[in-house]
Amino acid sequence: MATSPTIRKPLGARATPEEHEQITQAARREHRSVNSFVLRAALQAAETGSAPRRRTPEEVQAAIQRAQELMRPYRQPGRSLVDELLAERRAEASRE
Repeated sequence: MATSPTIRKPLGARATPEEHEQITQAARREHRSVNSFVLRAALQAAETGSAPRRRTPEEVQAAIQRAQELMRPYRQPGRSLVDELLAERRAEASRE
């Protein structure tokens, strides 16, 4: 039984010399051609929907709370870094 030939369509991409070198090195590490490496990476991104997604307000709040928890050991009672920063900025502005 004869099989029909696979039709292939070209994809084009432009890269800076630095980007091209970085991609070429990554392809070599995987023993792949640059075309194969780029096509596989693009297909994986398309399948997983790797585009950045928007965070929900709940996720943002949870991240803020986590950051606050991480910084709590370094916080000094009675000291406001925000007030200190504003005072520094005002002092700089008055000198200019």
